[in-house]
Amino acid sequence: MNKVIVNNPAIDYFLAKFRDKKTDPYSCNICVENISLFLAGEASKFLNTEELNVVTPLGEKTCPIICEEVILIPVLRAGVSMLSAFQRLLPFSKTGFVWAHRDYNFQAVIDKVKFPKAENGIVDLKGKTVIVLDTMLATAGTVNATAEIVAKYNPRQIICVSILATKEGISNLSSQYSAIIAASDTDGLDLNKYIYPGVGDSGDRLYG
Repeated sequence: MNKVIVNNPAIDYFLAKFRDKKTDPYSCNICVENISLFLAGEASKFLNTEELNVVTPLGEKTCPIICEEVILIPVLRAGVSMLSAFQRLLPFSKTGFVWAHRDYNFQAVIDKVKFPKAENGIVDLKGKTVIVLDTMLATAGTVNATAEIVAKYNPRQIICVSILATKEGISNLSSQYSAIIAASDTDGLDLNKYIYPGVGDSGDRLYG
């Protein structure tokens, strides 16, 4: 599995602001969206491309372009905050959703899924790249449960993208993932398996 930590001073700035407990929900969403643009660019490196001949005002140029449809699957709630950035950078994408929560034993529970379907009404993930979006990769329980469901539809590959990831979460990632892309992997876990020092509950921070 490929592990990619995307970092630069711009990401550092928005990540620091997202961490700050004084940052309001509107600003938290701006921070996550801006970081997600960088992560989406990195994720695009794992996609198939083809050569396209482009006619410019002064001549012609052969350009590589993405040539596959991508399925974006944010994990609700917080993962939705990353979605618009990925939609902007990956124009040939469709979106599915996973509703999930952790029970009292800190185990991931998938409540509901909704995936894109073909015209015949059958879920249409076969042979496609699926990108799972979740702001926090703590223990990997939720994204692993998501991958288990997605894998039943035979995608070409599954990529996990998070804002913050712990080393424990990365090491726990299912082998069904071909890559993990994150902005940071320096946080740890507290006794309740929440990312520490992290950002707090990212869903609450993003949606008040």
